[in-house]
Amino acid sequence: MDTVFILLILSSLIASKTHACFITGKWDLFVMSNITDNIVAHIKSGDDDLGNHTIPFNGNYNWSFCDRLDGRTLFYGYFWWGSKSQSLALFDNKIREPCSLPKEGTQHCYWLVRPDGFYVSPYNSTFSEFTWKLKKKWD
Repeated sequence: MDTVFILLILSSLIASKTHACFITGKWDLFVMSNITDNIVAHIKSGDDDLGNHTIPFNGNYNWSFCDRLDGRTLFYGYFWWGSKSQSLALFDNKIREPCSLPKEGTQHCYWLVRPDGFYVSPYNSTFSEFTWKLKKKWD
């Protein structure tokens, strides 16, 4: 009887914590546009295809996820702006580093799409080349 009770408690704890990233860290990613025209973004990972999203000027698209146990989480973005296009990793081990802050709880990673390219930051702040790092230019 005690074993059944303990198993029920453990299974309910695990089920309730699944959405809170019980074992791994939780991330919130934001893709924000600083382009006066709409841009289209297609976001996907090996596990999830988040589909196409139209992001207007000063708008954003965001999603949350739990990091993989092996630390090999990958989200990729394909972007279109008029006749220009670009693809880049929005989250992987290289992006994790500039977005990680020494804090408990959910980590945040912000992407800012500008006419000259794609910038990343752990902060949602006014644009400055000190807080935003250019990762890729438009093709």
